[in-house]
Amino acid sequence: GLLRCYGKYTLNIDFTAPYNKQSVGLYKTIDKDLPYLFTQFEMSDARRAFPVFDEPGYKIPFQLTITAPTTQKVYANTPELKTVVIGDMTTHHFDKTPPIPSYLVALAVGPFVETKVEGMAIEGRIITSKEKQKLAKYAADEMPAILATLESYFGSPYPYKKLDSVGVPEFPFGAMENSGLVTYREDILLIDDKNSSQNAKQTSVSVIAHELAHQWYGNLVTMKWWNDLWLNEAFASWMAAKVTHKLHPEFGSNLSLPQNNVMAMDARLSTKPIRKPIKTEDDIMDGLGLAYSKGSAVLSMVENWIGEEDFKKGIQAYIKEFAFSNASASDLWNALAKASGKDVASVLQSFIEQSSFPLITVKQDGTTVALSQSRFANKGVNAPAQLWSVPVSIKYGRGNEVKEATILLKSDSAKIELDFEPEWIYPDANAMGYYRWVLQDKQLDTLLTNAADVLTVRERRAFISASDALLDAGLMSGGNLLKTLGQFIDDAHPRVVSMALGYIQSQKRVFIDESNEDVWAKFIAEKAQSTLNRYGLTAKKGEEAAISKLRPQLISLLAFEGKNQKVIKLAKNEAAKYIKNSAKVDPYIAGTYLEIAAFYGDEKQLTNFTQAFETTQDPQARTNLLIALSYFGDKALQLKTLDYMMTDKITASDMHYIMSGHTYKKARKAQFQNWVYTNFDVLSKKLPPFSLPHLPSYTGAGCDAKDLKDTQNFFKPKLETTPAFGRTLSKIDESVNDCIRLKNREIASVNQYLKQF
Repeated sequence: GLLRCYGKYTLNIDFTAPYNKQSVGLYKTIDKDLPYLFTQFEMSDARRAFPVFDEPGYKIPFQLTITAPTTQKVYANTPELKTVVIGDMTTHHFDKTPPIPSYLVALAVGPFVETKVEGMAIEGRIITSKEKQKLAKYAADEMPAILATLESYFGSPYPYKKLDSVGVPEFPFGAMENSGLVTYREDILLIDDKNSSQNAKQTSVSVIAHELAHQWYGNLVTMKWWNDLWLNEAFASWMAAKVTHKLHPEFGSNLSLPQNNVMAMDARLSTKPIRKPIKTEDDIMDGLGLAYSKGSAVLSMVENWIGEEDFKKGIQAYIKEFAFSNASASDLWNALAKASGKDVASVLQSFIEQSSFPLITVKQDGTTVALSQSRFANKGVNAPAQLWSVPVSIKYGRGNEVKEATILLKSDSAKIELDFEPEWIYPDANAMGYYRWVLQDKQLDTLLTNAADVLTVRERRAFISASDALLDAGLMSGGNLLKTLGQFIDDAHPRVVSMALGYIQSQKRVFIDESNEDVWAKFIAEKAQSTLNRYGLTAKKGEEAAISKLRPQLISLLAFEGKNQKVIKLAKNEAAKYIKNSAKVDPYIAGTYLEIAAFYGDEKQLTNFTQAFETTQDPQARTNLLIALSYFGDKALQLKTLDYMMTDKITASDMHYIMSGHTYKKARKAQFQNWVYTNFDVLSKKLPPFSLPHLPSYTGAGCDAKDLKDTQNFFKPKLETTPAFGRTLSKIDESVNDCIRLKNREIASVNQYLKQF
């Protein structure tokens, strides 16, 4: 018969498990001979630590009791209520959390020290190892202003009883927003405020802002299911950019264009929409980087369209309505639509539930501008027809007069009337659009001629990436793109120069072969040298940060591309200095000097690097050395660093840093590929579980049909045990074939342009 049970029951489960060794679940790490325990539960790894339904919809209060050796400090999401000492063990009883999902539960055990954060409405500490405590000051100084800015934006106080931040020596991501106990990679949280570059400070501030934004958006209001994780991350990234720019306008973070990092990937047929059905853990991780960047760029576009105040009003209403419970993306659309009276849902749905983005064709005739939209696709790709609701903003001018015209383009085509006949038009005012645009040749030339005078720095940077996209779409020739990029290298703003050089480098990766290798090196080295002549080989006292940020790129190009002996010698000297005392070397260029010294270095250099890596107490230096280790150019030394990677000196979470440079240069890439194939079994056991599916992109990505074939032959038989390899293989298959088609189509035009150097 049917058994009915009423009343309250307590379920006690006996559960035991070893500590994890791949930086997930409840994992143990050894740092400078001292053991620590940390947790990383997102997405569904809480179940590795205790039995639990690991789903965001189950939001419940958690109460932790942790017994540990009395010599250790113990932390959890909430304040400690009491401790009970029995012999050499202490039991720590923690307060109950408000309702949270299991992925936000956290604990940390180890010989920590605390730095108090003054000036917040609640208690807060920066928790570190003893030797690194002196690096906690920067975050402790910045955090109160970040938190106050967020409280003001959300219109409600921080929702938890305390705010602890832990510097974690082994950590697979940048940071994790566990409520009340936020964990960070040490090199993000712990900054030497006197000897750090502005880049390091900007990263620190923006990651802290990202994690603290999550305390409301994600923690207080949680998604119902993982298909809205994209919104969690997109929102926190968007909010972090806002907070960072408000508190530190000198960082120039408003010049970042997150959309440029992902539009090329988003245009591919193999890319899924950022809101998609989620059935497995691999579904969640697939395209997560796209979610951060595309999502935050689309939110910026919508905010720009409906206005900052209405956007904020919508967010505050949404947070208030769903506090301590769960919501879905459509709840947010509705709140924004209600606050603004605009059709927000149609815009957001069209960008979030479809992959790719529109290509807006712009034709201006007198005062009339005709717009039409189609799906952006690489030339030669037969993409399905799609339609977007897209806010298009056109900037136009004549003489000193500059105006903007905005339209919500919902159909295939529409017309806008301008107030006067312009001399030039730019189809992406403020560079806020998640779309690409194409003008007629004559208008494009006029815009290019006027760009330096009439476009903002952000718009000029967007212009560069828009031109690069036109090459992919077959709407601009390779030679013309290089000519355009070449013009922007003479731009007055270092961030524009930096972007133009970056795109030249990426085109070199497409169009280089044995026949033009030397010409490419000459072309790039010449451009880098003329720019360096403008700014100087070493930093001048009091120079603007944008110049300091550009210099490492120039030095890298001169050493790697131009084989410039003077620069190589300087790099080796500076690298030696850095190993003795990292504070003595320009923090902007230190990492670049180490990479160059490694590439042109000998066995002694390798020993110096590994010893410094193992002993340094500076998290930034540790990361710089990790990346540099991946650049040793000598064949035998490259293999030695790969063997070193497999020792216990390198944690699972550090693997991708020390793997990062091995595909530089054809011979090194070939050796690395063989090494991966030969050592696959041990390698796959050491990588964090979420990194493993990306392994084929290390061996197969690029522009080489043979690399692709070898990668497919090696990984396809492994699909049964790791089905997620299938996604990576289909993505690289498409990108490599796109690249090969582009090369065949445009190589003659590119070589023709390079001939003049």
